[in-house]
Amino acid sequence: MKRLFLLVLPVALGAQDLTATADKIFASWNSTHTPGCAVGVSRNGTPIFARGYGMADLETGTPITAQTILESGSVAKQFTATTVLFLVADGKLRLDDDVRKYIPELPQYGRTITIRHLLSHTSGLREWSNLVADQGYPRGTRVTTQADLVDIITRQKALNYPVGDYYSYTNSGFALLPTIVERVSGMPFTRFSRERVFQPAGMNDTRWRDDFTVITPRRAQAYARGADGWHLEMPFENVHGPGGLLTTVGDWLKWNDALNRRVFGVVSDSLLSRATLTSGRQIPYAMGLINGRYRGTPEWAHSGSTAGYSTYLARYPSVGLSIAVMCNAAGAAATSYVRQLADALIPDLAPPPAFDTTTADPNRIARYAGIYRDDRTHDVSELFIERGQLRVRGGAPLRALRDGDFLMGAASRLHIMIATDGAPTGARILAPDGDTLTWTFASPARWQPSEAQLQAFIGAWHQPEINITWTARVEKGALVMQLRPGTQFTLTPAYTDAFEGGAYGTIWFTRDKKGNVIALHLGASRVWDLVFSRETTEKQQRSNR
Repeated sequence: MKRLFLLVLPVALGAQDLTATADKIFASWNSTHTPGCAVGVSRNGTPIFARGYGMADLETGTPITAQTILESGSVAKQFTATTVLFLVADGKLRLDDDVRKYIPELPQYGRTITIRHLLSHTSGLREWSNLVADQGYPRGTRVTTQADLVDIITRQKALNYPVGDYYSYTNSGFALLPTIVERVSGMPFTRFSRERVFQPAGMNDTRWRDDFTVITPRRAQAYARGADGWHLEMPFENVHGPGGLLTTVGDWLKWNDALNRRVFGVVSDSLLSRATLTSGRQIPYAMGLINGRYRGTPEWAHSGSTAGYSTYLARYPSVGLSIAVMCNAAGAAATSYVRQLADALIPDLAPPPAFDTTTADPNRIARYAGIYRDDRTHDVSELFIERGQLRVRGGAPLRALRDGDFLMGAASRLHIMIATDGAPTGARILAPDGDTLTWTFASPARWQPSEAQLQAFIGAWHQPEINITWTARVEKGALVMQLRPGTQFTLTPAYTDAFEGGAYGTIWFTRDKKGNVIALHLGASRVWDLVFSRETTEKQQRSNR
């Protein structure tokens, strides 16, 4: 790939206008009593704007500046990918190598998982942080090390799906890559990254958070808003590779400039190689980067979210623009902030897609209300009518389209599948990236089990791959699940034998031919079907024979 010589970006915004635009975008964080964001913008490698909004530390009253160190979240993945690509360039491994060549403790799952699969979220590996949470330790409640992470991943006997069939975001693939880099290079991942990636790019304020107890001058604390105000929300763990990069917006702009100037040679180009599924469909995800478009303009970017940090780093190569935003408030809309700046700085952006919406027939949409089950993840969705509009529980209204479908979110299209009698059988969702999701219609209304029906589910349920036993009991007419002492949650009935478990996902039970409940299943967006078996006493075993 030849180096592109970029023309000066023909924007109307001057320095004062850009400052005014950024001040407006970040106005809600321009305060001495809230956390906030750092923002940096460069054009053809030259920084043109850098500023902080809000506080880096609410206890000391330290403000955020462009030099404040924050945490990357998943924007770190492109740096991890770069270390792997250096080993490929060195001839020490190949992207199509079997991962078990370097991590032999990983089980054989049928199809071979390659390093390329790890880099593109197409391996099928279950999400490690979900598995740890399913043990009763959500992130932030127990220190997790890199060794812990590799251990829990390699103890999984099944995948979410056959290798390569789907794109399904999971940190587990990138969690294994630092171990591979260390075993192949013979040096610590942190040192390899520093010598081969950070130093050549001039990123002097960047390091991995491999020990969360290390004092890092100029670091912003992270926060989440509670009912009584702001609380610390820090990543107290030593996991790095999928995230865990401490850096500044200035260093991120240096990084993008190094990639644009091809400081790393062919490695810079390889990061942008999109993945291809076994179906032949190419996806926007490349190697730790999304190679996509924003309003018709090429955008090479990634978002990040860890604990209370929210981030987005984007390159718009056709106009020589880089924008970095790092926030220390959970839920801060870093992606939206970058896109708003791009709207102001990039001329001739294509208009947002227009959809031919109309008013829905109340009689028609009333039939679509009910409980639906995601055919991949088993996640539960509920469609209901409110003020004459069809809505998804927890989401925005579905806007009716003239062709009978519905607009779901900003650009997804939802099609209700119906039987000959007009009753719904399911739904098909076409996502903007070309993926097609399907839901099965499970019930026209939520299941309302009696206390006697709930009794069938009580008892101890064991999951050997994460070595945890969940205990179900009936309490005040509801099914309650205890993971460990002090950790429990109440299940909300969804459809027959299935419940919603809040942060834990969907829980459903299966029965044998006699109608006995024999297994508990846990499904979520990143762990599709984790199976628990009932622990039985000898007396129960005899009665079941």
